[in-house]
Amino acid sequence: MSAIVWLASYPKSGNTWLRILLANYLHAAEGPVDINELGDAFAVASSRGTFDRWSGVEASALDHATVDTLRPELYRRMSATLGTDRLFVKVHDAWQLTPRGEPMFPAEATAVVIYVVRSPLDVASSLAAHLGVDAAEAVRRMCDHEECFSRTPGRLHGQLRQWTGSWSDHVRAWLDDAPLRRHVVRYEDLRAQPETVFGEIVEACGLPRDDARIGAAVRFSDFSELRRQEAENGFAERHPNARDNFFRSGRIGSWRDEIGDELADRIREAHGPMMDRMNYQ
Repeated sequence: MSAIVWLASYPKSGNTWLRILLANYLHAAEGPVDINELGDAFAVASSRGTFDRWSGVEASALDHATVDTLRPELYRRMSATLGTDRLFVKVHDAWQLTPRGEPMFPAEATAVVIYVVRSPLDVASSLAAHLGVDAAEAVRRMCDHEECFSRTPGRLHGQLRQWTGSWSDHVRAWLDDAPLRRHVVRYEDLRAQPETVFGEIVEACGLPRDDARIGAAVRFSDFSELRRQEAENGFAERHPNARDNFFRSGRIGSWRDEIGDELADRIREAHGPMMDRMNYQ
């Protein structure tokens, strides 16, 4: 059985919160999991360390195209090694083909894709704070069809280069192009009805459903708890240039106070059709 559950999303769409929800569900402990230690069941697709360990060659010795070409085999090896166990892998890359024309995320290694989508208006404000850039720069990146993360020349990033494309490109790639079984989750629905929507995610992942554990996972993953842990111990995934905590409010509609009407109109102009499709207009 294929082992990998891809937790896919455009950056700042709720991927980390979902991983913490799943970690709390799997641990079934008396208290919240450590946000910096989610356990062996979780990985990051673009992790340079993961690539080096599973491929047997350091990514720093290779160019981007060669790394991309090798990634599918790396994921097949991970899936085969795990057997029937589930491995939850965070992915910010858009679904794509490698330079050899092979899917980067192989169907034979995939159990299911959980695709999390969030209104691009709120993504813009969260992305700006996360990267430590102004809102205009965040919006520009979200509208760039060639956008990649972790590709700054002359700098060795902790992650591999990730092509995201624009926000609409990313959503379209995972929903229309990827020939994989998937379950689509709107961040806003998960926030509004966390136990109901998370319960559906648990089932989509092929995990045994336990409503008591679902309720506990939701409580232990509350944003107030995540902010408390980050304040006490920091968070390893916080961007070095971030101007705010990684876990902010998670509030729906925060863009109204942070990006302004002109940039909001720019987002609507660039992404209107996809926003309509995902019920964001």
